[in-house]
Amino acid sequence: MLSPAQIDQLHRDGFLVIRNVFQGRELDALRRAADAVMQEGISRQGEHHLYYDMPDGSQRYFRSEFMWERAPVFRAATVHPDLLAMIGQCTGEPFLPINDSFVCKSPHSDVPIRWHQDPPCSDPKVDHTHPVPNFDTDIYLDHSTLANGCVWGIPGHHLVGHVDLQPYTQEQLFQDFGAVPLEMAPGDVLFHCLSAPHGSIANRTPTTRRIFYVHYMARDIFTDCYGHWMSKDPRQRGWHESWLAQVQCMLETRRQLGYEADLDAARVAWLPGQGFDFTGQPKTPARYWGELIARISPAERAARKRLSPPATASLSASGTSASRT
Repeated sequence: MLSPAQIDQLHRDGFLVIRNVFQGRELDALRRAADAVMQEGISRQGEHHLYYDMPDGSQRYFRSEFMWERAPVFRAATVHPDLLAMIGQCTGEPFLPINDSFVCKSPHSDVPIRWHQDPPCSDPKVDHTHPVPNFDTDIYLDHSTLANGCVWGIPGHHLVGHVDLQPYTQEQLFQDFGAVPLEMAPGDVLFHCLSAPHGSIANRTPTTRRIFYVHYMARDIFTDCYGHWMSKDPRQRGWHESWLAQVQCMLETRRQLGYEADLDAARVAWLPGQGFDFTGQPKTPARYWGELIARISPAERAARKRLSPPATASLSASGTSASRT
């Protein structure tokens, strides 16, 4: 379970590192399943693999979609009770896993990820951040280091909608605005807000860096930010009977694989028709980002949208408490 200080850090900075969430047999199984996906992608076998266009005209594998359909362990990991509890603590509302992905920096792949915000805030027309917390959950399967291309984040800019990154070079974004490297170990989890600017350098080492992503979201986030996009997905994920049943099947898969599946012990409830909800404390108040956004002055909001480093940005300092005890 997360402490009040950890919850506050996510809401203040837009990033939260959580150590040792996945361990032992489950982590080993995730890594083996990822090996198979990576080899399939590199050899261009199967579907839904993505490739980066290199300057010389060649392509390098770097990503795969629809991991839930590739191996049972990815479905099982998605409903890890402790992970669900921590997501619920930070979201403050019932939520569901809606989409998943896999990002791979294979040895010497030399693929950078340019600085960006994730949808919807990648769109310059998005002038605000939604009042419900919206973050990605990144499950690390390998060591992610400065050398092999760990994620860097610019803290404190996730509550102002789209941030204009275009005037700056990639080097400036790494150097001039308080960017922080987020080095991770196998089994660690990173929460990063979809609206937080982030990027990474290429992997030119003999090591591998892989992440299994899951985007969990509250219903308002789905409806207001992603419903139009997800409606085009033939898998039709969302708050309807078919997808709710599939998520419950994830729990059964977890039990069948022999992993800890006691939601009650983690203080997580399955609410029919709504999804997962954290029932304990500390927990974020509902629509808490709306409160935080209202506290930002117009001048500070304009400064953050121009990427001026806010005085409050810190990935180590403590902040105002968001949790209710």
